[in-house]
Amino acid sequence: MGARLRARLPPRWVVAVSLAVAASILGDSLLYAVLPVVWDDLGLAVASVGILLSVNRWVRLVSNSIAGWVVTRTGVRGPFVASLFVAALTTAAYASGLGFIVLLIARAVWGVCWSFLRLGGYLAALEAARDGNRGYYLGFFNGVVRFGSFVAVLTGGLLTDLLGFETTVFIFTAISIVGAVAVLRERPPSPQRPSQVTVRIPSDQPATDRESMPRIARLRFRVVSVAVFLHGVAISGLVTATLGLWLLRSYGETTPVLGIALGVATVTGVLLSARFLGDFLWGPVVGHLSDRWGPVRVTLVAGAVEVATLAMLALPVSLAWTAVTAVTLFLASTALQVSLDATVGGLAPEGQRARLLGWYSTWLDLGAATGPLLGYAIAGGAQLQWLYLAVAVSLAVVGVVYVAVFTREGKGDLAGARPAR
Repeated sequence: MGARLRARLPPRWVVAVSLAVAASILGDSLLYAVLPVVWDDLGLAVASVGILLSVNRWVRLVSNSIAGWVVTRTGVRGPFVASLFVAALTTAAYASGLGFIVLLIARAVWGVCWSFLRLGGYLAALEAARDGNRGYYLGFFNGVVRFGSFVAVLTGGLLTDLLGFETTVFIFTAISIVGAVAVLRERPPSPQRPSQVTVRIPSDQPATDRESMPRIARLRFRVVSVAVFLHGVAISGLVTATLGLWLLRSYGETTPVLGIALGVATVTGVLLSARFLGDFLWGPVVGHLSDRWGPVRVTLVAGAVEVATLAMLALPVSLAWTAVTAVTLFLASTALQVSLDATVGGLAPEGQRARLLGWYSTWLDLGAATGPLLGYAIAGGAQLQWLYLAVAVSLAVVGVVYVAVFTREGKGDLAGARPAR
């Protein structure tokens, strides 16, 4: 049984990288769960909470490209391991009690670290994969990382109530350091095989995306980038940030569930935890489906479900309706994210993967950073409802363009993008 399980897992290096990034993200996810509760104890103003929870995303709009540039020239292992240790320090800084400026700097530095960590995970999965398991490896990485967020969200509040915020932060910091040391001690892939961790531009390959990618591949990359931007606006940005507000406006501060009056914060936390758990359990499965059916087919199905459920979420029929719709939306979003990742992995030439993945990640982060601003710029519940519908329509329009571009020249045939060489 153990041998069969190991045979289904990605290579050991991919597993180690995934677990280390999952440990590293604990502190970040903890803040999303408890900072809105403990801000006063930390001597912060309520307005600073939103800044601290978003600055890491805005920083990544620049640091993603920097990470791609650095990794292309130096390889990924060194920057990746360094980012793990620096990220652990940023987590420890959350409990320093030194005020807003120190927390702001720590959050910004974490954003830079995350650019390197996410890129390192993507490259570890892509360089170890073949055409038949690219989606599965990417789904495995994303799923394990999301499990780290799930653990932080689920246990962070409980540990904070029992032990205090500072103690919880130090526990998560220690776990992050253990993950960093484990990767540092892990032996990288054999140099006799194609490198799984180092990406360099071959001397005989042009150093520009335009020269190294066919015109149709460049066009497809742009369409995928727009799609992941709107996906980021819809899920990581808008719905994740405003779900509690939408529940509050639709059903009030408390609502009966199985005869028990639950607060809106509790219901929101359960639904968001379901998202992270779904990423962990569903991500590798949908990655396997992407390998079997082609990432473009999975993208179209997942995108259609995401559009439909986002529109349905705007209809406050009942709490049960909203909860089921939200969970279905999160499952569809996991499938869409994994399939888009796999599509980009197939489009990007090996020597340009770091740069292109950096740009791709920037589009995703821009959407995730824009979504909350749009959501909280809307004052009334009715306007938020129309915003959900507007984003759903925008995703549907991009889906039509996606179909047209990936069936163009008879080479897309909905089987998925083939890797560029």
